Amino acid sequence: MKKHIFFLLGILLIIVSLVSLQSLVKAQLSGQSLEVSPPSQELQVDPGQTKTVKAKLTNKSNDTLPIAAHIEDFSASGEEGQVELSTGGTWSVVSWTKITPSKFTLGPGESKEVTATISVPKDAAGGRYGSFVFGVESNLDTTQSAAALSQQIASLFLLRISGPVNEKLSLEQLSAPKFSEFGPIPFLLRFKNEGNVYTKTYGLINVSDMFGRKVTDVVVTGTNVFPNSTRNIYAKLNKKFLIGKYTATAVMYYGTSQPDTLTSTVDFYVFPLRIFIPFVVILFICFAARKRLGKALKALAGK
Repeated sequence: MKKHIFFLLGILLIIVSLVSLQSLVKAQLSGQSLEVSPPSQELQVDPGQTKTVKAKLTNKSNDTLPIAAHIEDFSASGEEGQVELSTGGTWSVVSWTKITPSKFTLGPGESKEVTATISVPKDAAGGRYGSFVFGVESNLDTTQSAAALSQQIASLFLLRISGPVNEKLSLEQLSAPKFSEFGPIPFLLRFKNEGNVYTKTYGLINVSDMFGRKVTDVVVTGTNVFPNSTRNIYAKLNKKFLIGKYTATAVMYYGTSQPDTLTSTVDFYVFPLRIFIPFVVILFICFAARKRLGKALKALAGK
């Protein structure tokens, strides 16, 4: 009798656990099913101008979700292109911006366009950086803030304000592995922005061999570098078989009105040791055994 009771209790416990797990997974999946577009956008504005910027949020889940939206500033974080949401600071845009609507509900598969109206002061210049931040409102009875939201997703906007701007970008480093056996060969370009506005840099890395002959040009796609920050940009020489010494010369451009040029050079070596060493060993064995091979051939010939 006791065995039957324990058996039934075990079955009941498993059913309760499965139901709870299903509810938890469903809640997690519904919270992670927000999609925003565009992920980022750039705007050119004049001092004293009022500008609108829009972002669209889509509910990819099967549930109806209560959404809260607000504006936050952001700044560069680290050297790999990460951004960090914040409030206030040198590049803040929050106090200039109003968002409409700030609360709404999205049914399954529905989308909603949200508008931010930016009123730029007459004495402003340089760069400012903001973001739409969307989140699913929690069921907790808390004050409305970012902490009361879950599963947040952001859409960034970069403001370039006309006027006296200081574009000052430097190419701190161009590097590649000193020695490789095979390609592809990765390149690292490290930029530093000491200006007061975000700056986009783009260009080519010219690769030549030990005789000065051009091998190829590696395209470096345009990438923004934020003020008071350092940014690593990566490129790759997509050739498998290379041999010898090579020279890579980066020619990068930046600036809006009068583009400036940045250059840097690095040497690197490529040699396929795993192919070359067995080949040399075979040649050495053949050379060392040449006399014995000669005698053997003469014996076979009957001499």
